[in-house]
Parts: sequence; structure tokens; C-alpha cells
Amino acid sequence: MGTISTIKCFVEIIINQNHRKMKKIFFFIALFFLAFSACKKMDSMYRDFVVPGGMSYVGKANSPKAYVGHNRIKISWLRGADPNVIKARIFWNNYIDSVEVNIPPTGDTISVIIDNLPEKSYSFIIKTYNSEGLSSVPIELIKPVYGARYQASLLNRPIKSSIMDAQGIVTLQWGTADIANGAYATEVTYTDNGGVTKMLYYAANMSSSIISDYKAGTTFQFRTVFLPDSSSIDTFYTNYVVQPISKKISKSTWTATASSFSAPYIPSNAIDDNIATFWNSDYNVKKPPFPHWLMVDMKKSITVTSVDLTPRQGFKQGFYFRIEGSNDGTNWINYGSYLFTLDTNTQSFALIGTPTIRYLRIYQTIAYDVPTVIASCFGELTAYGL
Repeated sequence: MGTISTIKCFVEIIINQNHRKMKKIFFFIALFFLAFSACKKMDSMYRDFVVPGGMSYVGKANSPKAYVGHNRIKISWLRGADPNVIKARIFWNNYIDSVEVNIPPTGDTISVIIDNLPEKSYSFIIKTYNSEGLSSVPIELIKPVYGARYQASLLNRPIKSSIMDAQGIVTLQWGTADIANGAYATEVTYTDNGGVTKMLYYAANMSSSIISDYKAGTTFQFRTVFLPDSSSIDTFYTNYVVQPISKKISKSTWTATASSFSAPYIPSNAIDDNIATFWNSDYNVKKPPFPHWLMVDMKKSITVTSVDLTPRQGFKQGFYFRIEGSNDGTNWINYGSYLFTLDTNTQSFALIGTPTIRYLRIYQTIAYDVPTVIASCFGELTAYGL
């Protein structure tokens, strides 16, 4: 009896386990049919909006690019491999404006220029079409178009000096170009020794440039060249500026005086064309404080464009100063304030307004870097003019 009861109990356990498994199977089957029924309803709901076999699209514009310009833009793209494409349409202004482009059966690149566009930023949409009117997916390009507002913002690169040396070589010293706004070159037009008009371009990052065949006695003109974008198809220019060429003014008749000096470092040492000699303000027991000055009498009125100062050799001393001019040696006008840095090289300074003056004065107000220094010196003063 014990054996029979044991077997009966074992059978009941198996049946119960199978019963639970069957319940799980029936549950998943019911869940499947419920989902299938829901999908059938959804399929019925969207059947009218689905194209049998899937949606067909025409080959789109491949690798599109936009090139900015002056109230215009150039758009191009690769033709692509779809032979059924026969035309394209480019839309802008929220599809209000558009232009149609015929696609030839051969060729690699499609391009079109859209003219007469007001200056602003645009979203251009490109769609291609086949002969049945089916279109590609839209491709968007966002680019600005430049015009009068951009042109009005352009600043001509300043020129610090334009000097011809004794050998007829002209050196142009440039100020900072507006690279952030697209300045990339300076255009210079001049007359060469043979009377031929020439045009040269100098990169915006060049601080100086040389003209070796300049015809003496003539002027040159320059303007700054701008590209608002590296992809620009148009170049913008500032107005021309006419610039004369300066020459070194002979110092053979000059005389010099100073606020003070310490012999043998007398004022005339600063105008003797010898950088080994120098002028030094008084550095004896009774040292006079700043300001110090050195004045030259050029003996006649000359239009002065710039001044070169050469430091005392082997001695670094900088100072803040201004260049003053006068025609009577008494009444002085300030033609610019500058800094003579702690440098061993000659430094150039352009006068504001290129004045016509007889007397020239370097008026030093305070020492640079070491304000406690009260003496002053420099090796040579050279002036350039017309």
C-alpha cells in the first residue's frame, strides 16, 4: 500500500506541473493573438496612406556646396548615379522663391548662380525630379549673402610709412589688417622706372613689403582686398588711398639742442649719422627729472612723414614720448604720442597728418619699464619727408 500511494503522489505532481506549463503556453498564445488583432486594426487605419511596394525617391543632390557672393550665390553638387533625374529646383524664403535647373544627361557637376539676392542669411532647399514628377528628399544649405552693409564695414589697412632709400628701394610698413572681417591682401598700384603701371599684392599677414623698381617722384595707391568667406566667388575692395613716397631728409645743415646733456654726449651726436655716438641727458649730481627733449632745426620747412630713432648701442632704455613740430621754435604742436621700447634696433614712428614744419622735437615724458630712471639717451634721429 505504501508503494502504491507513493506512485500515485508522484503522478499527481507531474500532472500539476504539466498543467501549470500548459497555462503559461495558453497565456502567451492569447497574448500573441491580441497583439495580432491590434496590428490588423492599425493596418486598416493607415492603409490609405501607405504606397504599395514602398515609397520611391529620385536620386538626391550629392555633396552640395554653396559659394557666397555679392548679392548672389553659387550652388553646385555632383550629378549622382540616377539616370532618371532630369531637373532640379532650388527653393528659398520658405519655398516662396525658387529656380529650376535642367540636368543634362552627361557631366559630373551641376551648378547654378542665383543673382539679385538681398543681403541676409538664407536656407536653400534642393530637390531633384524625374520625368514623372517624383522628387528626391530635400537637401538644405544655409549660407549668407553679402552686400552693401558688409561693404560699408570694410576698413582699409593703414600704412605706417613708405620710404625710399638712397638706392631707390621702397619699403612699405603696414599696420594691422582686419583679418577677422575677411581681409586677405593689400593691392598696390605704382609706376616703375620704365613708366609702366604695375600692380602687386601683399598678404594680409605681411608687416612690410619691398618695391625695387619704383619711379622716383611718383605716388602710388593701395587698397585692401577682402573675401568674406573662403568660398566666396566675389572679391570686395576698400577705396583707393593715394600715398606719396618719403625720402630721407639730409641732415647736413641741421643743428640740435636739448633740455640737458652730459659731455661728451652732446645733442649733435644724435644727428651725425653715426650710431656709435649718442646724446645723453645730464646724469651728474644734479640730475634733472623728466621731461627730457632733443630738438633739431632743419633750417627750412619740410613736410615730415616719419621719424626713425636708434637707441644708444649696447644700452637698453625705453621711454614714452611725443613728436612735436614747430615753425618758429616756440609754439609746438603734438603730432603723435609713442613708446620707444627696450630694443636694440631702429624704431620708426609716423607723424599724424604729415605736417610741414621746420623744427622737430622728441619730447620724452617718462622712462619705460623702469620709471625711477631719470636720465635719457638715444643714438640717432633720422627724419623722412616729401
